This record gives sequence, C-alpha cells and structure tokens, in this order.
Amino acid sequence: MNTTYPLQWVAGIISVFLPKFLKQNEKRIVLTSFHGDGYRGNTKVIFEQLCEHSYFRPVWLSRKRKVVDQIKSKFGDETAALTYSFAGLKSLASASAILFTHGTSDFPFLRLPRRALKIQTYHGLPTKRGEYMRPKSERPPIFFHKLILKYRFKPIDCFLSTSPFVSDIFSQRFGLSKEQFAETGYPCYDKLIKDKPDPELIDNLWPEAPKYRKIVLYSPTYRKFSKTKWFPFDDFEPEVLSRFLEKENILMLMRPHPNEPFDISEFKKISDRFMDASQQTIEDVYSLLLITDAIITDYSSIYIEGLLRDIPSIFIPYDIESYERGLPFNYHETTPGDKVLNQTEFLSSLKTTLDHKERYESEMERVKSLFFSTTDGNATENVIKLLEKSIPGKRNTNETTG
Repeated sequence: MNTTYPLQWVAGIISVFLPKFLKQNEKRIVLTSFHGDGYRGNTKVIFEQLCEHSYFRPVWLSRKRKVVDQIKSKFGDETAALTYSFAGLKSLASASAILFTHGTSDFPFLRLPRRALKIQTYHGLPTKRGEYMRPKSERPPIFFHKLILKYRFKPIDCFLSTSPFVSDIFSQRFGLSKEQFAETGYPCYDKLIKDKPDPELIDNLWPEAPKYRKIVLYSPTYRKFSKTKWFPFDDFEPEVLSRFLEKENILMLMRPHPNEPFDISEFKKISDRFMDASQQTIEDVYSLLLITDAIITDYSSIYIEGLLRDIPSIFIPYDIESYERGLPFNYHETTPGDKVLNQTEFLSSLKTTLDHKERYESEMERVKSLFFSTTDGNATENVIKLLEKSIPGKRNTNETTG
C-alpha cells in the first residue's frame, strides 16, 4: 500500500465535506477496481472506452502509484490520480458517476458523494453464496454484519448483470431490488466473445514449454479456511499423470485464485508440461481462455465464462458437502460436464472431453442461456449508453443535437 492509514483517515474526513464546496462536473466519471488497488475487470474496459468518448472525462483512482503512473503514461496526466491525493479527492467529490467492482469498499475510508450515480460493475458471476445469502444458512446476518453490508452496498444505484437469473441471485445476495439491476452484460467479456486467440501467447509467456496438441486450464476456486487441493484423488499417481500428459501432448496451465499461495515447483517435479498461469504471470485470464481447449475447476465461475467460447469443462467437486461458501443454485443442474472424484475417472474424462467436446453441447447451451441473455459482445457499448442516458448533462446534449 502506498498511502499510510493516518493519511487515509484524514482523506476520509475531507471526502465528507468536499462535495459541499465543489460543483458537480457532469463530464467526470471516476472508476477503480479490486479494493482500489487493481487495474482490471469491467471497470478497466469501461475506462479505456471512456478515454475515447467525446463528452465524458474519466479518471482512474488507485492507491498504488505504479498503477497511476502506468495509466498516465498511456492515456495522459488527467486520466489517473492517487485515491487519497487532493486531485483524487477532488475528482471523486465532483464526479457525476462512480464505477467500482467490489462495492463502496473499493474506496476505503472515503465517503462517496450522494449526488453521484454509483454503479457496481462486479467482478464475476454468482457461483457462491455470501453477504445476505449466508453460506449454508437461511438465517439473516447478525447486526454488525448488516451494518458492514449496508455500508458497502446500500449506496449502489445500479448493478450490472448478464441475465435475469444472475440478477435474481445478486438481488438476494446483496439485499438490492431487482429494479436496480441493468442487464447490460459484462464489458470484460466482450474481448472473450470477439477477440481471436494470440498464436504467440504461449511462446511469450513460457518459451520453455514443450510442444503440445491441446491446452488445459486448471483453475479451482479459493478457500479461506482450508488449502485448495490440486488433483485431490486418493488414487493419485504422479507418474501416471505425467505419462498421460506426455502421450496426449497436453499443456496444463495452473491458475490459482489470486489469494491462494502457489508453488509451481511441486508440479514441475511431476512434469515439464505444467505451467504457472497465476495472476503474477498473466493478469488477464481471458487471453488464456481464448487459447484453452478444456477447463478443470470445482466451483469457480470460470467454467461459465468458458461457455462464451464453447469450452468444455471437467469438475472436481471433492468437498462439495463441506465447501465453506456454499452454492446459490443446484450444482449438478448448472455444471455441464463430467464430475470426477478419482484419477482414473479424471484421465478418462480429460481424454474424452478433448477428443469429443460436443458431448455436452446441448447442456452447455442451456446453461449459457441461463447466465447470458445476449452474447453479442456489446456490453461495453451498453454501459456507455447507460451512462449517456443517466447523466443529465449528456442526455440534454443528445436531445439538443438529436
């Protein structure tokens, strides 16, 4: 973190009063992501599109100077600021719209101006319970937990979604009305839908990689109270797995959750066909999905994103009965693919899935239609139109020139 806590607290006090002294700038759109530290996700895509907009003037706020400098060097000095600097506080206080990925906690200690349109773009699809939808319990949250949730989500004016099914789950999970959801689609999926695979991506990331026929992305979800088990099979035999990868010419990309400690060396001992595809190696998982032939996961939403490229998945729900987060829907009805619990099943499924990806085609289409109302890749454009319609100054400009 680049800003000390005392300075953040002082900035928080200033953020309460500054909007009273500054006029709202209807061209100013403020964005951030991942608790104010990241530069990725839906807000990144929207920000970069807004940088080319004829009316809006976007500003990216970050607690990390490296992120701010990176954006300024690419888009100009006026497009980014440190969150707790005076320039950052001024941009926030005068903004007509504020977009984030994890709720108002993306601006730690700061009070967001009431007059600004606050849009939650979110950072994934709802494959887990949480917030008001408590894990493994239908009881409401306790009093203090409710206060935290109220702080993080009550100020939200609009919540982006990809379908009515997704809106319904998020409505229950975050205690919001269904009218607050805008089914624009997720901008970060536009690239996944429209872009072509980069034929040089593997060589650029892993020049040491052996020749391969198929690429498999192994990406389990995060567990806060236990360590994720890779290949959690009682009959696990590393030598057998190694021979299988070699025979089938498979390159296995290991993608742990960003919060999960990971050491690729343990897998390199098994085979040189294992590659470290963690966030530190490549932040943009969608570039990986563009080249992926099959996905291995448990409860991660990555399998749903893979449906946008018709990528088949294999599921390893080894702890489904004890999984700490719980699931918001019927797991078996919404996971089109083999469920495997031992290595024999796993290797057989992997070979069949790679050679006959059409096996679950109809089920994949059904689940895809459940999570995505449209797959035209125009979500970014839809969000920009939403902003143009919602910001009075821009709306009046359109009416004048229309």
